[in-house]
Amino acid sequence: MRVSIVIPTYNRAWIYGHTIPTLLNQETGSHSYEVIFVANGSTDETDAVLKSFEARHPGLFRYFWIEPTGGPSAPRNVGIRAATGEVVIITDDDVAPDADFVLSHAEFHQRHPESHAAAVGQVYVPKRLMDDPMSLFHEHYSYDRFQNLQNLSFFDFWTCNVSFKRQFMLDHGMFNESLLSMEDIEVAHRLERAGMQLHYLPSARGQHLHESNPASLTTKAFEFGRWMYHLTLHVPPALVKKRFGLVTTEFGPAWFLKRLARLSAFLVLANPLTGVSLRLLGGTGVRRSRLTDIYYGLIFRRAFLFGYYKSALRAWLKPGAKAAQH
Repeated sequence: MRVSIVIPTYNRAWIYGHTIPTLLNQETGSHSYEVIFVANGSTDETDAVLKSFEARHPGLFRYFWIEPTGGPSAPRNVGIRAATGEVVIITDDDVAPDADFVLSHAEFHQRHPESHAAAVGQVYVPKRLMDDPMSLFHEHYSYDRFQNLQNLSFFDFWTCNVSFKRQFMLDHGMFNESLLSMEDIEVAHRLERAGMQLHYLPSARGQHLHESNPASLTTKAFEFGRWMYHLTLHVPPALVKKRFGLVTTEFGPAWFLKRLARLSAFLVLANPLTGVSLRLLGGTGVRRSRLTDIYYGLIFRRAFLFGYYKSALRAWLKPGAKAAQH
């Protein structure tokens, strides 16, 4: 079996020395593989660095550069179309896979030759990053609840480590290039409707070396909320709202009142005075603590909710804005 690893990248030249060597030294057994990087308009040293890897590893390492699109959908689509493997693994440019990463995915698809079978592996934060206050947000990807599930939901199609049959994606999916975020959930919803069965593959693991910048947290959270609203234009809104605990009347008055009460309590708590108090107590410390979790958690949730409800309100006030916001 041949496997293609497809990785979108943008201005990450500094990290390639940590991740690419692990990608190029995989245990494969009787299988073969290739690594495809697609730079999304990178302006740093990405072009020179990736061209050097391509020259040193012809046939194993392939590199494409495209005009900037602002999101990972377009580079992923370029990589999937260019792939020569019958199985595609999608991962991120800041993931350093374990040595048996490719082998685990290949063996899964050998056991599950059905065209609709897909697998989500596991990424983990290395110990040296666990003290970083931003490691709080890696816990969003909790794999514990997967352990006893036969099939996962399209919400669990996490593109930091997921594999599928290339032809099934070509026939039924491909990433929506109008979405700059939440594109993995949207494509997985279409794939699930076409019959995709997503399995958990804990043996396929990789270190997530992502180091977030607290200064950009508010902007990222706002964009996360904004694109969450865009997602509801493509995926049944009730499913999204239920999954992310948003206020809605679609599940009856009890749900609505409960979520509204939680939202009101949160907004009361997440006020400027609370922020000042947490900063004085050490909420912005360089080492992760309970205080930093609370402080940055409040910042993220507040900006996320603002991004979501602002977008929803604009669409409600200006129905024609739905198309314009795509």
